[in-house]
Amino acid sequence: MDLRVSDLQCVPYGMDHWQMADIRLAAFSGRGLVFSAVNPFVFVGPGTLRLHQLRYHFAGVAGTSSNEKTADLILRSLHALCSPWDGPSRLFLTVYFQEIEQRLSRDQALQAAAQALSGLYHWQDWLFSAPAILPRAHLFAPDFGPAKPVSESDFVQVAMAMRIKGRFVAILTEASAPTPKAARQKRSRLEAQEIEVLQLDSSGGTAAVIRLIDRIVEIEGTAFWQADPIPQGPFAPTAFNI
Repeated sequence: MDLRVSDLQCVPYGMDHWQMADIRLAAFSGRGLVFSAVNPFVFVGPGTLRLHQLRYHFAGVAGTSSNEKTADLILRSLHALCSPWDGPSRLFLTVYFQEIEQRLSRDQALQAAAQALSGLYHWQDWLFSAPAILPRAHLFAPDFGPAKPVSESDFVQVAMAMRIKGRFVAILTEASAPTPKAARQKRSRLEAQEIEVLQLDSSGGTAAVIRLIDRIVEIEGTAFWQADPIPQGPFAPTAFNI
């Protein structure tokens, strides 16, 4: 007997190759289901996937210092999931964290909300309410053709992906496709699934990154932090549950 879950999609990320068999049901109870895999993956629903909803993996991340901010540790863990040859993705992640923090610092409504909580939280704590970025994500975007069982070939790898208001945003870099033809085919498959595709031009430096961030904030809205009346930290105490 099969059970179809229609409002969730699985997104493997952080690696070039994966297998469906790697993602398995590890446990279930009255509280929900627990899935596990060797490599990072996430189930996304109809809303926005936020930074505090990821389960972070620190393999390959250097040790931390006592004065290192949580945001810096998370940023380094995301850098480690990028392709070693994809400098533009690491630049994007760095500037993204900087820009989100700067925009929060200028949000007067957020400042007032933080003050109303009697000093329990600071405005910086809402950084993790920003849309999450999934490096080397694999998005479901099958080629059109005869019906067949879904396989890994029905997924398209992108440099970075985001889930905002129930829709995917894919960010491509020069490392996303080896040739112009491959890049066109990848974009075509993504757009056929109504996935918005943004191209990061590494020659544009920080200014090009900020233009893409402007577009992301436009999609999500500047008051994204209001999704969490109380800020949520990035470290969950239990495994991912559905």
